[in-house]
Order: sequence, then structure tokens, then C-alpha cells
Amino acid sequence: MNQRLSKRICALAACALALGLIALPGAQAASHGKKTHLTIMSTSDLHGNIMPHDYVDNSPADHGLAKIATLVKQVRKRNPNALLFDSGDTIQGSPMAYYHARIDNRPIDPMMLTMNHLGYDAMAIGNHEYNYGPAVFEKAMGEARFPWLSANTVKKGSGEVYTKPYKIIKMPGGLRVGVLGLTTQFVPQWENPDNIQHLDFVDVVDTAKKWVPIMKKKEKADVIFVSYHGGLEHQKGADGEIIPLPETTGENQVYQLATQVKDIDVILAGHMHTPLEDVRVNGVLITEPNMWGTHLSVVDMDLIKEKGRWIVQNKKAQLLESSAVESDRETIQRIEDYEKKTQEFLDTPVGKIDGDMTVHDPLYTRTHDTELIEFLNRVQMHYSGAEIASTSLFSNQVPGLPSEVTTRDILSTYIYPNTLKVIRVSGQDIKDALEQTAKYFKQNSGSDPIEVNPDYISPKPQHYNYDMWEGIRYTIDVSKPEGQRIVELTDLEGQPLQPDKEYEVALNNYRAGGGGGYDMFKGKPVVRDINLEISELITNYIREQGTVTAVKDDNWKIIGAQVD
Repeated sequence: MNQRLSKRICALAACALALGLIALPGAQAASHGKKTHLTIMSTSDLHGNIMPHDYVDNSPADHGLAKIATLVKQVRKRNPNALLFDSGDTIQGSPMAYYHARIDNRPIDPMMLTMNHLGYDAMAIGNHEYNYGPAVFEKAMGEARFPWLSANTVKKGSGEVYTKPYKIIKMPGGLRVGVLGLTTQFVPQWENPDNIQHLDFVDVVDTAKKWVPIMKKKEKADVIFVSYHGGLEHQKGADGEIIPLPETTGENQVYQLATQVKDIDVILAGHMHTPLEDVRVNGVLITEPNMWGTHLSVVDMDLIKEKGRWIVQNKKAQLLESSAVESDRETIQRIEDYEKKTQEFLDTPVGKIDGDMTVHDPLYTRTHDTELIEFLNRVQMHYSGAEIASTSLFSNQVPGLPSEVTTRDILSTYIYPNTLKVIRVSGQDIKDALEQTAKYFKQNSGSDPIEVNPDYISPKPQHYNYDMWEGIRYTIDVSKPEGQRIVELTDLEGQPLQPDKEYEVALNNYRAGGGGGYDMFKGKPVVRDINLEISELITNYIREQGTVTAVKDDNWKIIGAQVD
């Protein structure tokens, strides 16, 4: 090749590079000419989990921000400009989070400490952020070096956004990325009213219709992400494919956002504790990274600049699994002091159990009156003065209480920061509630083994919405259709509950507000409000007794299927 031809080829190559017609290796990380590449990472429903172990027994577990940190570092190696968002339920859920909120709230919140270090760019507010009250909420939010976003959470009676609605991020090459924060509007159905008395939660879709145009037109956002603490209602096809469903209750409105609000490119979902890798609804990409830091959602976009605006050419999402990597040592070292104090707190002796209150089989516990459930209800009745109570076995991982009880055992068994309420209901309300709880089981022929209704397993496990009662006698016949399954309902003396008679029932604040489909409890008079967490009441009761004897009275049963 002669020197003149060589120079001409080099000049043409340089021109093509300048115009963005070709790219150098690694050029995805930033803008070059008229093309650019954008990477967004997202977590959700971390629930205070940083350490990669199960606090029940400290066994290794593939979850937590320590593992997410490793994945984040890997992504940033290929794209240093990658952004990092979270979709809420962040500061509540783990024993470390409980210890920080309830025992020693003076240091910086461990989740904010870790997320600041990882360089989070924004976080949508989840419903569980409110569980520990306004003071803990405000402190943690003030410690974050990134905004907490929720456009549909407004100051009571004013319509003014409580925190911030959105954030605009300027990227290399002039690309403007907008992220809108939204929170499921169902918060008032679950939360202690004292914790949110200063707030209103307005419709998610109406809110997005207001703010997305502002972000697009006024703020000139080229790409719009919605970080939403809410999910996509769906079912799985025979081949495992995700089939999006229009949601009806208003709790999870991803489908409506995707179909009713223009100019949304990606929805970073949460709340449902479900891994969704790359689902498309009306051209909108939807991804959800499961819970507790088991996965990291990574969205990649290629964009081209046309007539002064960046246009998305293609987009895709993938879920990176924490099980594939080791924990980040630097992240663990930053919270060593928090972890040490948490472990010491969890190992605090509380008292003894005489008998068996452990869970050997969750389905057995939900189909037979057991000593553990009877004990939990008796604690609620003891501190509330009510003669009727109900409670749940919240998950299939609940271990129950061993003979030597520690704080760890109690927090592993009663896993939510619920408080106790006594509401006044009618006998008909109690029957309706039992019919609702009986939906937990599939209709059965009578000869087959009892089975859980698939709706309580997927897309989100809802074992916590099946209740077991004390202070009444009842029989559930699962061979009958839903709504006709309560074939016996009496008081403990065998007298039928009168539909119009009023009864006082002790139950947690989530259920007392109608949470879990128990609409018959909505708006019922609150007779007594015991504003202590039920886990604390359990602790106090065992300490007061020293030794608790495990008993049960077999006040309820299930028929119409094989249940042994």
C-alpha cells in the first residue's frame, strides 16, 4: 500500500470515528458522536439486608447488599457511568434494621451508609419505609446522599409532594435521564395511622400523567424511567412465560402505567418480591429484581441523536444473580460494628418453652391447631383483653420457638413490625373473614391431599393472608366452593355466633385495616390500640412467665380433604 493511499484510509477512518459511524472497543461506556449507550442498575425490596446470611441460624445465604456490591462493581467495569436506583422497602425487614430503628437509632442508618458507598442515584419510597414512624423515616432520608422519591405521596390536605417527585441526571454527550418515583397507593390500608397522619397517597397513574410530561417537556428528559414500589400483576404460562394481567385493586399498577401514560421507557418495579427479567407491555420494558438483594436488574439502552434529541434504538434487561458472586469485603467491613451489636442483641436469652412450639411443616401448621399459633393468639388476647384473636404463620421459613428462647427466635417467628389493635366487629364480619381466609386452599374432592390455592403462591407468596383464630370454634370444608366453606362457627361454649351481635377481636394493625383482602374489617371501630410491636409483646410475655407451657385446644379443624 503506498503512503498516499494509507493516509487517505486513515483520514476516512478518523472521519467515520468522529461521526460515530464506527466505535472503538469499550466505547459503550460513554457518548461518541451521535450514538451513546446507557446502563441502569436497580434493586428493590432489600428490606434491610446487607449481610449474606440468614439471621435465623447465621447460615450462608445468597442475598444482601454485600453481594449486590460485587455485581455493581462488575457492571461499572464495563460502563463507569452506569446509574443505580432502588425501588423501595429498604430500611425495614432484617434484624439489623430492627436493631438500628428500635434499639440504637443514633448512628447513620446502615442501609444509607452502604447505599451511599455504592453510589446510588435515587430511591423510590416503599410502604415499609414508614413502619418505624416519622422520626426514623426522616432521619434515614436525611442521611442519604441521594433523593428519596415519591411523586404520589403528598402532604396532608395540600397536594404538595412530601419529598421529591423526580430526578434529572445529565449524562456524557448531553443525554438527560429522568427517574420518577412512585409508591403503591395502598399504604394507608396497611400502615399504623400514627405513622402517616401527615400524608396523603394519591393515585399512581394520575400522578404519572401529571409529572411525566413535565419531565419530558420542561426538563427535556430524553429517557424516562419510573422507579415504582408496586408490581406487575401476572401469571405464568405453561412454558414459564410471563403473561401480564390488568390489575384491578389499585395496589400494583405497572400495567396501567405502561398502557395509560405516554413517554415511559422503562418501569423498575418492586413490592411483589418477584423476579421479572424483561417483560414488555405496550412497548414499555418492565423489570423487577426480586427481594433482599438476590438479584440486580440491569437495563442497557442504545440511543442515537436525531434532530437534537436522543432516541432509544433498542433496550433490554437482564437479572444478575447474587448466587454467582462472592460478597464484597469492603461493604461488610463498613458495617462490622452494626453486625456485632445485632448478633449480641439476637442472642439475648428471653425464657423457656415447656413443650413443642417449633414449625416442622408449614402446611401442617396451617391445617391443624398447633401450640405455636395458639400461643401467639393467647399473647394477643392477654395484652388486649379481647376474648377472640387471629394471627398467621407469615412465611414458610418461620422456625417457631425452641425450648430455650432468644430474641433471634422471636424476631424470626414474628417477622413483621406489626402493632396490636382491638376492633369491634359483628358475627357476620367474623364469618366473612373466615370465608376469606378459607380461600387459601384449593377446592378439593374430599379424597385428595389438601393443597394451597396457587393465587397465594404466585406471582407473590401470600401465606401471611391466611389466618388462624382463637376464642371461637370453626370448621372449614375445602370440598365446598369459596364463600361456602365455613360449616361450623360457634363460641367456645358451642353457641352459634350471632350475625348481628358485636364481638371484640384482637389482631395486628395490617389486618385491622383490611389488609390482605379483609374488607369486612375496614373502618371498624378501634376499641383499644396497643401501640407496641407484637414481637415485643411476645418477648415481654415470655420474660414475665419465665417458662411458657405449650398447649392447644383444637378449637378449629379442616375437613373435605386429606390433611394429615
